[in-house]
Amino acid sequence: MPNECAKHIGALGQLLFARYSAKRMPEKDVQSLGIPSSLYAAVWRIQTDIKHPEDDKAIQLIVAACSSFPYSAPHIYTYPALEILKYPHVEERGKLCVWADEVSFDPQDITYVEHLINDSHSLVEETISGCLDDDFSAGLLSYWARSYKSPLKEKKATSLCNVKDTTTREIHVAYESSKGTIFAETKEQLDNWLNNTGIKPSQKFCSTTLLINLGEAWKPSEYPTNLGEILSILESQCGNPEMAAQAVATILGSSRRNPVFLIQTNTPNGAIITAMSCIGGIGTRGNAGQLDLHEATVGNGFRDNLIPLRFLNIRCIQLGVRGIDVERRDPSWVLGRDSNPSLLSTSGTTVGIIGLGSVGSSLLPLLIKAGFSRFVLCDGESLEAANVGRHLLGMNYVGVNKAVACKRHIERNYPWVEVLHAGTQEWFENNKTVDILASECDLIVSATAEWTSDKAIQNLIDSGRLNCCVAFCFTEAHAVATHCYINNSGSFNYGSLFDNTGDLLVPCAKFNHRTTKDTHFCGGVFQPYGGVELSFGHSMIVEAITELACNGAQADSYRVWVGSRRLLDSVSGKWNDEWEQKNGMIDDGSKILKVL
Repeated sequence: MPNECAKHIGALGQLLFARYSAKRMPEKDVQSLGIPSSLYAAVWRIQTDIKHPEDDKAIQLIVAACSSFPYSAPHIYTYPALEILKYPHVEERGKLCVWADEVSFDPQDITYVEHLINDSHSLVEETISGCLDDDFSAGLLSYWARSYKSPLKEKKATSLCNVKDTTTREIHVAYESSKGTIFAETKEQLDNWLNNTGIKPSQKFCSTTLLINLGEAWKPSEYPTNLGEILSILESQCGNPEMAAQAVATILGSSRRNPVFLIQTNTPNGAIITAMSCIGGIGTRGNAGQLDLHEATVGNGFRDNLIPLRFLNIRCIQLGVRGIDVERRDPSWVLGRDSNPSLLSTSGTTVGIIGLGSVGSSLLPLLIKAGFSRFVLCDGESLEAANVGRHLLGMNYVGVNKAVACKRHIERNYPWVEVLHAGTQEWFENNKTVDILASECDLIVSATAEWTSDKAIQNLIDSGRLNCCVAFCFTEAHAVATHCYINNSGSFNYGSLFDNTGDLLVPCAKFNHRTTKDTHFCGGVFQPYGGVELSFGHSMIVEAITELACNGAQADSYRVWVGSRRLLDSVSGKWNDEWEQKNGMIDDGSKILKVL
C-alpha cells in the first residue's frame, strides 16, 4: 500500500516535529551512522539530555520507520551508539530492544509512537546507570548469541539433556556431519535419537563430554575466552584441582580436534542451555617451528585424560573457546517450554494402542504432545490409499503395515519417542504381542471397534493376565458420535453397552437406512465419514487418557463426543430418544456428554 505508507509517514513526521522538534534525516546521514537506510521509509533524529557514558556527548534517539508503519512500530537507535554486550537491551548499531513481544498498540492511532519514544528515553537512562544489569541474566540467550560468530557451514547443535538435574556431570555427544552436534544424558538416549533420525550410531563420531552447571548467569564481560577459565570455574565448584582436571579431561578425551561441551545456567526465567567449542590449539616445540603445520592439541605428548596438573593449566589457557549455536530439543522444552505440569506423569506411562485406523492412528500425535513417549503399537492391516483421507499417514506409507508405518512416522517426527513393539498381526494371534501388552503397558487403548478383539481383551482381564485400565474407543455411523469408555483394571463393564454379538444397545443416533456401503471386494463394506468429523473425538479421548495417567482411576469413566445436528441431518439421522431419556438431551450436539 504505497500511497497509504506515504500518508502515514507524513503524519508521523508532523507528530515527531510537533512533539520533539525532530528533523527527518537525509539518506546519506542515516548511512553515516551505520544504519541500513534501505530497511526504512523515513528516519528522524531526536535530541535528548542524556550524556553518553563514554564520550560525554548528548545521546540522540534515531526513530526509523519501516514501509509497514503504522502496523510495525518504528525501530529506535542511539547515537552515539551504546555498545552492544556492555549495556542490556542494546542490539547491533545501538538499536534498542524497547517493547517486549506482549506489548500491543492501536496502529490506527499513531500517537503510540510517543509512548515508544518515552519508554526508549527511560530505557537509555536506566541501562546506562546499571539499574538493568540483572536483565543480562533474564535475557541471556540474546546476549550470548551476539558474543561469537559461527562459521557459515556450522549446524546448530541439539541438546536432549535434562535441565532438572542441576549438577555438573559427564554427558554423551555425537559429532554428526548431517545433523550437527547432539548432546544427550546417556548413551542409550543418544543412540535412540540417532536411530530414530536415520543415523546409525558409531564410535567414530560418538564420545563423552561435560555439562557444566552454573548457579548464576555470566555477564557478557565474564564470558570465557579460553579453557583455562573453564578449569578455574570447575576448581571453584569441586574445591579439588584433581577433580577439576578430571572434568576437563572429559572434554579433551574426544578424538575431535575441536571438542564441545554444554553449560546450563539457572536464571529467573528458568534453565538455559548454551554450548562452547574449543578452538585452535597450543604453541609447542613439537612442530619444530614449522608454521604451516596445525597447532598441537592440548594433550600433545600425553594422553588427553592423563595430562599432569602442572602442565594442564598452562595448556588450557592457550586453548581458546567460543560459543556455538545450540537448541534444546528435550521433551520438557518441546512440549511446553518447561511449563507442562502433566509431563511428569504422562512421560512415565507406557501406552499400548490396538488398532491404528482412523481413530487409533490420529491419537498418536496428540498423545505425544501430551507427553506420552513410550508405545506398543498393534495392527494387522496395511495402509490403503482410500484410508489416507481419515488417517494420520499419507500416501508415502500406502502398502506398509499400519503399526510399522506409524512407528516410522512418529520416530522420525518425534525422535525422543520409543516404540517398544510394533505388532503386524492380529494382536491376539501373536504370543509376543500379547506378552508385551500385558507386561509393559500401563494403559491400553482399544480402537479397533471389533467385538472379537474386545472380547479377547476381556479374556486377558478375566484370566488375570491384564491388570491395567483399558480405554475402549469407537465411533457410531457417519462419525456422528465418538465414544470413550475407560474400563478400570480387573473388570469388563464396558461389555454391558453391547449385546452378545457386539451391537451397541443404545446408540446416540438412529438411522432408518443402511449406514455402510459395499466395497468392490467380496463381502467388503466401509463406513463413510471423513477426518474432520473425528477430530473432536480424538481430542476428547486424549484428554480422558491424560486425566487417567495424571490422576489415576477409582472407577470407570464414560464420555461421548456428539457431533452437530447439521452433520446428523446431512446423513438423514436423528438423535435416539432412548439415549436422551437415559443420559440427557443432546439438543444441537457439538458437545461432550459425560455419562460416568
